Amino acid sequence: MLGFSLERDVFQFVEIQYREGKPVVQRFAQRETPLPFTLRNALQEEHFGAFQQVIQEAVDIFQLNGPVAVTLDNRFAFVKKFLVDLAMPDEEVEEQINWEFRQILPESSLPEYLYTYERIPGGFYENMDALLAVAYRRQVLDLVKRLFQPTGLEVAHLDLDIFSALYAVNRLYGTREYDLSVLADVRDDVTKLEFVRKGEYFDLHMARYSELEESEEQHFQSSESVAKLINREIRRKLLEFFSEDKEKPIDLLFVYGPRADGELIDYLAMSPAREIALVEPFKKMELSVAEQGMSEEDVLSSRYTAGVGAALRSVV
Repeated sequence: MLGFSLERDVFQFVEIQYREGKPVVQRFAQRETPLPFTLRNALQEEHFGAFQQVIQEAVDIFQLNGPVAVTLDNRFAFVKKFLVDLAMPDEEVEEQINWEFRQILPESSLPEYLYTYERIPGGFYENMDALLAVAYRRQVLDLVKRLFQPTGLEVAHLDLDIFSALYAVNRLYGTREYDLSVLADVRDDVTKLEFVRKGEYFDLHMARYSELEESEEQHFQSSESVAKLINREIRRKLLEFFSEDKEKPIDLLFVYGPRADGELIDYLAMSPAREIALVEPFKKMELSVAEQGMSEEDVLSSRYTAGVGAALRSVV
């Protein structure tokens, strides 16, 4: 059970095995990328080799093998949620998906994409079904295949970081029992707010620091400014979702990512959430003997949330 998370600035892997029905973390590691892992950079041959080398070195050093679940930054794909009639047949559903993506993609570029979709359970919409569709550029799928082909690892599952992180939080924290939760992935350039109802994806809001009015130099380097941003954006989205109920509370706010720490949690005290939790996936699972000597900073790092989700997903 092996999960690779290919993030913008870091590649990481998490290996999990099950013992007596419980997930045990065997090994995990991460390494910074030589330059930001974006589609533009990765498609340039002079950079592709550097990205592939990071993966190959992990395989060689840790003797990794078997199938692997890979998760990518959600900016590598288009995500669209929409409603259809419960009685709509599958062929009409696919026509509707094509129409939805025509609203966000140029008609001429549609052949460059492949999409996958699933129905979202939850019963929030009377007489309607919620569909979650993801459109991948064919170049992205080819890129992932090329990155792992020389390693001998078989890519058995491909997902986006927001869904892998949600899977990890659902498995380890039991979010399905809550009506409304938020997962905040706090990074150096963006905060991603994933709204979740009964454990299912509801909406995604991306707050890119460079696009905000208060994006003066170094403004978002402080935890306090990021916390204010998170609280403000959550309240704004709540008004958008539930305009008739301005006091609609968030049951739980889960915070993870490279900028997530105790200081940020303290500054989030005025959040509209009833409870705030720092996601620490390795505290929810047993660590193998080999990993028990890791430093507390490594073991408790919430940055591995998506990687843990990918590794857990690989056994489904």
